[in-house]
Amino acid sequence: MDVLERRIAQLEANMRQMQQELAELRQERRRANHPADSLTETEAPHTAAPPYGEIPQGYAAHEQQGMQRQPYPQQQQPTPEYLQQQGIPGYPPAASQVPSYPGQAPYGYQQAQGTGPAQGNGQPHYDPGFNPYAYQQQHAGAAPREPKPPKDWEHLIARVWLPRVFIVVLLLGVLWGFTAAVSAGYLTEPIRCLLGVVVAAVMYWLGERQIRSQREALGQVLLGGAVGVLILSVFAAHELYDLIPSGLAFVLYILSIALGVFTALRRRSQTLIIIATVAGYLIPFLVHSAHPNAWVFTGYEAVFSLAMIAVALKFDFRAAYFVAVGVLHLLLLIGYAAGDFSESRHIFIAAVFIQHAVLLGYAFVGPKQRKLDQTLSLFLGYGIMVLWIYALYPFTEDSIHWRPLMLFVWALVYTLAAWGKHLQAQRAPVFAAIATTAWFLWMLDILNHSYSPAAAVVIGTAGILLGFKLKSYMQQITATVIFLYGLSGTIFMVIHEIVSAQSLSWIVLLISIAVLAYSLRHMSERLFYDRLPDVLMWVDALLAIIFITQITNVFTADLTYDFRHLILSAVWALYAIAVIICGVLLQKQMVRIAGIGLLFLTLVKVIIVDLPGVSVAIRAILFIGLGALGMVVSRLLYKRKNIPPSAPASDDTPIEP
Repeated sequence: MDVLERRIAQLEANMRQMQQELAELRQERRRANHPADSLTETEAPHTAAPPYGEIPQGYAAHEQQGMQRQPYPQQQQPTPEYLQQQGIPGYPPAASQVPSYPGQAPYGYQQAQGTGPAQGNGQPHYDPGFNPYAYQQQHAGAAPREPKPPKDWEHLIARVWLPRVFIVVLLLGVLWGFTAAVSAGYLTEPIRCLLGVVVAAVMYWLGERQIRSQREALGQVLLGGAVGVLILSVFAAHELYDLIPSGLAFVLYILSIALGVFTALRRRSQTLIIIATVAGYLIPFLVHSAHPNAWVFTGYEAVFSLAMIAVALKFDFRAAYFVAVGVLHLLLLIGYAAGDFSESRHIFIAAVFIQHAVLLGYAFVGPKQRKLDQTLSLFLGYGIMVLWIYALYPFTEDSIHWRPLMLFVWALVYTLAAWGKHLQAQRAPVFAAIATTAWFLWMLDILNHSYSPAAAVVIGTAGILLGFKLKSYMQQITATVIFLYGLSGTIFMVIHEIVSAQSLSWIVLLISIAVLAYSLRHMSERLFYDRLPDVLMWVDALLAIIFITQITNVFTADLTYDFRHLILSAVWALYAIAVIICGVLLQKQMVRIAGIGLLFLTLVKVIIVDLPGVSVAIRAILFIGLGALGMVVSRLLYKRKNIPPSAPASDDTPIEP
């Protein structure tokens, strides 16, 4: 019995230590997952429990209660129920007999979470496969998920789309009935217009009543239809029947749009705002004027656009914001094409500039929550603005070249905006990306077509390095597109003269790729592809072969076929030797391998291209020269013989002279 009691005491000590460690781990996990809930014992609103060591357990608990542990019956093994009653570790007691310790999950935690089995009487049943001290995350997957409620098609069709469709049907029926009554002579022109105003008022009243009755979709449709009928009534009185003058019609149109905007804001309806925005843009087309005025037309459209942009931003109507920004350009284009405004192009471009300047200013000082909307509106807005500049100001020989001047001004504005954000220690990738694009367009506009690839390569290289410095993917992508434009334009250029724009473009391209490879290799930031500098150097080496081939062909254009091929192969071989020497001096194994590969490429060229067309003497010279160069290269790369066999060769091993 003494041995059994010692084992029981040892097991109790081990259990206390394990439970204390589990409680500490659980407390740390709770602090990590719920910092706000990590309160100290003095802050926690619970009854303080005595330390774990002071709480009697098992045999000691029964002794402190004045109870004598009953000896095991002779010739009978103790049953689990008996051990459970005696408080023996390994056979947990009932949940009511287990004290609660600070930071410890109560017994039966798994059963409470629905993951542990229970007996029929509601008492937790012990199962060795369950851990009552496991973290909550271990049982989270077992909790049943709430099923996604099925879509209520009846609500979607009957309450949302049904009123939208049948309000159109109702309006068509009213229009046909109106036409039939007019044809029969029952309605005079003033009565028709007044009837339209009355119908609009009735529809507005019904819409307000439907919204108050919690029928939002039907009420908004009626309110939007009321504003539309009111505008049509004013249009009929002014344009069709000539009952009211243009000035009064314009004022009534404005009041109708104001009513629509007021109703939309009162009901916080983006749909009504969009309807009011489109209708407001169409007002100048609804007012009859014998002599259209460009200042009035563009001024109204620009002011209305800014007003609706402000409303959309204030109430966070994203769709209405893009409608207010984009529809202006469409209606200005229609107005410019429909009217005789060729002499008023400055007025139209001024309206476009004003809207874009406001968007730029809001993006500079506005909140950061709308970065995506600002990026889309600025990028698309700048692209559309450039199209306006190219359409209204084609290249002419006038005294003032407006197009390059406008492009230069906007490039400078975006550069200053990006610099200002940088000084404020704020990221502004859209400003830098548009500034790069603006400088590229300006360079294309002022330079000759032959020099545009070189300019694109220079701007693209600078933009890529700036993008890595700013850690802006937008800037990197924009600059890469510009660089690829210059790369493709240069590759398809054929050099006919040594001193030419084509030669300059090739030289700029080779230097730019080398600069990119060198800069990316020495950057502290991790690249998306670690071998990118090596890839760029390989591309640069291959492009250099094309360049020296074209230059050699220009120099040997007056020579015979045999000598041209002989000289070209010799130039390739010398180029390979130069690459190998650079690899030796820089102690770069990859460069030396590239030079050897170029030497083998020269041999393949001689065998496939040169041999079929040259004479026997030229063949002999080519093979003798290549063979001698191969031997020289092998001797150049031969290591010292005193290197121990166990020491592997490295780039730092000196070359035998």
